[in-house]
This record gives sequence, structure tokens and C-alpha cells, in this order.
Amino acid sequence: MTPPVDMEDNSSPVSNQTADVEPPKRPVPPSLSSEAAPKPKRGKYTSVACNECKKKKLKCIPVNGSSCERCIAGGVHCVFAAVTPQSSKKKEESNHQMQALGDELAKLRQQVTDLSRTVDELKHQSPGARTTMASHFDVVAARSPSNTSKDNVPKHPQFVGPTRPSYGLVIAERSLTRMGIPASPSPSPSGAPSPAEPEQAEATDVEFWAECSPEEMARLLAVFEEEVESVYPFINILELAARSEQILRVIRDPSLLDEAPRVDVHEPPLTWTDVRLAKLAVATGIAIEAHGKNDLCAAIAESVVAVTARISRTEVELKGIQLLMMLSIYYFHCDDELLAWRTIGIAAREALEMGLHRRRSLYDNFTDPQSRHAALRVFWCCYVLDRRWSFGTSLSFALTDRDIDPALLEPDIDSSYLKCMVGYARLCSKLWDAIPPFGSACQSIPADIANALDASTQTWLESIPPHLQMRHPRAFYSTRSQPRVLHRLRAFLYLRGNLTRISIYQHHLLSAATIKADLARAKVAVDLAQDTVQVLVHLNATSDIYSRQQNAFNYFLLGAFAVISLAICHAPNVFAAGCAQSFIDAIGLVRGFSRHSIASRRLWKSIRGLLPRLKSLGLQDCDDGGAGDRLHSPSAAGTLGSDASSAYIVRGRPSVTRADDDQVWPASGRPGPGALTHPGLGADIPDMTELNNDILNLFDTLGQGSQFPDDFDSGLYNALDADLVGGDGLDISRRFLQGLM
Repeated sequence: MTPPVDMEDNSSPVSNQTADVEPPKRPVPPSLSSEAAPKPKRGKYTSVACNECKKKKLKCIPVNGSSCERCIAGGVHCVFAAVTPQSSKKKEESNHQMQALGDELAKLRQQVTDLSRTVDELKHQSPGARTTMASHFDVVAARSPSNTSKDNVPKHPQFVGPTRPSYGLVIAERSLTRMGIPASPSPSPSGAPSPAEPEQAEATDVEFWAECSPEEMARLLAVFEEEVESVYPFINILELAARSEQILRVIRDPSLLDEAPRVDVHEPPLTWTDVRLAKLAVATGIAIEAHGKNDLCAAIAESVVAVTARISRTEVELKGIQLLMMLSIYYFHCDDELLAWRTIGIAAREALEMGLHRRRSLYDNFTDPQSRHAALRVFWCCYVLDRRWSFGTSLSFALTDRDIDPALLEPDIDSSYLKCMVGYARLCSKLWDAIPPFGSACQSIPADIANALDASTQTWLESIPPHLQMRHPRAFYSTRSQPRVLHRLRAFLYLRGNLTRISIYQHHLLSAATIKADLARAKVAVDLAQDTVQVLVHLNATSDIYSRQQNAFNYFLLGAFAVISLAICHAPNVFAAGCAQSFIDAIGLVRGFSRHSIASRRLWKSIRGLLPRLKSLGLQDCDDGGAGDRLHSPSAAGTLGSDASSAYIVRGRPSVTRADDDQVWPASGRPGPGALTHPGLGADIPDMTELNNDILNLFDTLGQGSQFPDDFDSGLYNALDADLVGGDGLDISRRFLQGLM
């Protein structure tokens, strides 16, 4: 049997040789391998490479912290740059912030601790020490230059409304500019400067109170009582005058406030509000006697003004309202009528807060009749002052009539003069509502409303009690002596009636077209303005009433002067001759007072620019002898209709007859039915032929100051700067605001 053939034996030698050498194996993928080979562990890297490795951009492996393997192998000095890690910076900043917050928290804790300790001390402190601190604050506030600085004190609003006396003057300025009548040249550099308000120095009232005697304080309080309280009886200043000595001791040493003995056991204790009321009354008395604001009255008032804001943040009380009202009156006598308007607005709102405008709340809060009458006086005086300052500034009322309880009637008022003034204030509200709104197409009061307002005004005039009726200069008994206070009250009521009627008819004089459309009513306004000037001239000639309260009476004078200026500007051929004397009288009053009063000085500086411009409209054309009779000629008389004549009658008033039995003026002195047409009236008007040269000389004097020699003070009479008169007259109106009430 043949053995099996071995396949290996049959292979060729080449095959055998190849079989001895194994072919290379293909690498097995990791996924197919049964066991994964372990990865080599990477060496530790330094966070910062040395300078040599940085240059070569190689891996730097440190050996002993000071060198790396590569530098050791190459025998190179290994240098590591000193770099602060970013994490260290952030950590350091965080530590600083935490430290700062900790310090601030410690300070806050200390402040809270100090505040708590101070509150505890104040709780256990005596009232006398607290009043000492309050007095010290008053004095420090009065010394502050920011309080006595006049740069930030507003004088008058920039808006000139139709109720402001300057409104007619602004219209006249614009008309003169449109007519091409240039303003007078500005004063030459060689002319002496016009008197200016002196700079107000920093002053305190400490020395005054240290030297003031009880008699002097009582005298100044009596000045306030005679000049202010008689017109606005919202406070009984004589009660404070009786405690003058006690008030002076408290002002000098505030710790004595609670230790001061009472004169009467039923008398309420003296409070700091009483002391401040006395201070403001004294400051007002000083301002009245000084014809305006001075350093002393300003320092006294500032010590009260400094705490007025704090008073407004506390519970409202009647004395706080009285203090605000007194501060408002002080501002008015210092020629700061805008501040007076602001202050009376705060007082009015506090009166509303107390419920003084509602009869029910008034009787609930003031149970006894005496305190109720005092509260009622305070409210109605605040109502009257609100109307007065609003009309003077042409800014809105703070008290509206619809908010006042109709059951709160005037008969409850125990002052006849205040009752008349409340009726006048209600009349002002009707006039305010009748004035067309700003921007309306028609800026005149409709004829039917004007007639109704005029009838209401004359009804109010008839309601004035006989003892308050003014003795007109034309009446034969006007030269009789009369009490000074009563004389002033009579003059105020009469002039307010005139000014109200002027405001009703003033819109007829705003242009030549309106005068032509209704000449009769335009003449009514002009005649009322002339009558106002005559009353003021007589008042100044027979008493010191005008000179003591120039701000109050300048208000009426300026309103009349504006109407006369409008008449001369828009219809010189009709009004120039007849208004010349009144025009000159008004100028004379302002000029005379400007020597001693800052307010009148501003007024004079404002109106003197009109003089040469109005002169060119015919005031000098009186040499024909007949110009002065134009208004009183039969032809002119015939232009007056029955409506205008009836508007000028004071109905039911007893009349005063002349020797020729011509009824010219009623007992009140107001023009009667034939006042505009009766030939006998010409006897009371100066002969214009005889006065012609004097008028020409006067206007030459006032209007052409450059003709005087160099040693004459021409700066007093030069016109306003030419750059103040623009195309629309706004610049000069703003300058004029600086000289108003």
C-alpha cells in the first residue's frame, strides 16, 4: 500500500524557503483588539514657559522649579518671567471691595447709633432748649447770603395780561412803533446815570433786637395796625403790641419762651408763631416808613421766611395762615408782587384744607363765636388778597367762587369795610370771567356783558356805607378835615370803583378803529382815568396817605396813565388837548415820588420814554385855543349816546349844585348825567391857551434832556434805550415790568 503523499514534501524548494519566513501581520484595529494598549502618561507642564522655550515655541518641562529639561540639556541659563496670575488679581480686588463694604456698613451703623442717641436726647430735652435751637436756626438762615440775595428774587411775571396796569402801556408802545414814531435816543455817555436800587448788603437783625425798646416795637406795630390791619383786618395786632416787652425778651433769649408769665390767666401762652407774626409786622412797618425794602426789614423778614417752608409741612393752623398772609403783604410793600401772589396762594390752599370755605366745617372747628369770627375774617381777607394780587399780576385765582359755600354769607362779617371789599372781590371774579380768553378772535367784552358789569359796579358803589363814601375834590365839603384812616379807606373804595369801570371799557381804546367804532364808551374810560388822576393829586396834596403807601396807589395811577396814553396814541385829535393836564399831573406824581421811593423810581424810568413820543402826536397843538374845548363842544357832546350817558350815572345819589344851579357832580364826586356835555364843566378845566407855553416847556424839558448843560442831571429825563423798543414792543414791556407794583 502506498503511503499518502505529503503535500509539504512535494512542495518546491522556493515554497519551502518562503514558508520559513512569516509574512508581516496587518495591525488590528483597536476596536477589534481584545485588550487596548495603555496610553503613556503625559508629563507635567509648567503654567508658564521659560524665556528660551518661548522663543523656540517648544514645550517647557520644569525639573526643579528653577530650570527646565531643555535648558539643562543645552547648558542655557533658564529664566522664568515673573507674572502675577489673573486669579490672584481678581482675588485681591474682591478682598478690597469686601473691605470697603465693611467700612461703609460700620459707618452706617455708627450713624444710626448717633441718630438714635440724638432722638433720645431730644425726647428728654426741655422745651426751652428746643426753642433756643430754633432761634439759632432763624438767625443763621437770616445771615445766609443765599437768602438775602436779590438776584434770584422774581419781580413780575413775564406775561402781561389785560388786567395788569402795564397792559395799556405795552399796547401804546407797539402802536407808536408801528406808526413809525422812533424812540428817543439813549442817554449820552456823559450823562449822569439814573438812580438805581442800591445793592443789598448782608445784614442781620441781632443788633436791632438788642437795641429795640418795647416802646419802639409797639410804635412799629401801631404803624402796621394803621396802614395794613385797617385795610385787611385778619389779625389783632394790638394783642401782640401789648406783649411787646415779653416778645422782645423771647427774641433775645429764646429759652424764656416757656417761662414768660401771662398778664391774664385767660390769655393764651406766647408761641413762636406769635413771635414770628410780630417780627413780620415790624418788618412791614419799617418797609412802609422807608418807602420800600431796606436791609433791616429784609433781615428781619428772612429770619421768618427761613422757617415758613417748615411751617407748611406741619399741621395747618389758623395762625400759620395769618403768618403767610402777613408775609404776602410784606412782599407787596417791598415791590415783590409776584412773591405776594405766590404766598397768598399757599395761604388760600391751607384755608381750604382747614375747611374755612364751608359753613359746616367752620362751625364744627370753631365752636365759640369769637374764634369763629376771627377765622371768618382770615378767610375773607385771604379771598380779597387773592383777587388783588391776581389782578395785579394777571395770574389765576387760588380760590374759585364755585368752591365757596353759598351759605357762607358776607353778613357774618363784622367789618363794614371788609364787607365792601368782599363784594368788590366778587365783582372782580365776574370781570375776570368776562375778559376774552387769550388767543380768541375778539379781544373785547361784548356790549351787553359790559353794560351788566358796569351796572353791577355802580350797584356795589351804592352799597358802600355813607361813612365810607369818599369826599370828591370837586365837592364843596372836600376840604373838611377827616380821620386819616377813614380818608384812606374812602379813597381805596372810590379808586377801586374807577379802576373796575376802566377795565370794563379799556378795550375800546386798544386801536384807532375801536375808538371810532364806539367813541362814547372810549370817552367814558378816558374820563374815569382823568378823574382817578385828579383824586390822586388831591390825595397827595392834602395828606401823606399816598406817600406812605406808594405801591398801593401807584397801581391806580398807572392804570389811569395807561388809558390816557392809549387815548393820545390812537386818537390824538380827539383826546390830546383834553388829556394834557391829567397827563402832566400823573407825570408829576411819579417824578416827585421817584426821589425817595425805589418803586416809583422804577416807574418813572419806565414811563419817561413815552413822553417825547407822545409829544409828537399833538399834545403841543394847544395854541389854537380851541383844542381844549373839543371834548366839550356841542358836536362832541352829540356823539355820546344814551347808553354811555347812563353808564356814567351814579343812580340815586344826592347831588351837589353850584351857584348857577348846574348839576355837575353828585355827592360822590363821580360824573353825573351831564358831566360830559355841560358847558359849565369847562370852568373847572384850565384854559389851554394860557397853559400852552408851560406845556411846551415841560415836554421840552422832559423829552430833550440833551439840551441841558453838562452840569444838569440829564440822565433823569432821557428816554429809554433804543434797543429796548422792538417791532412788537415785548422788550420794553419786560423792562416796564421792573417798575410796576
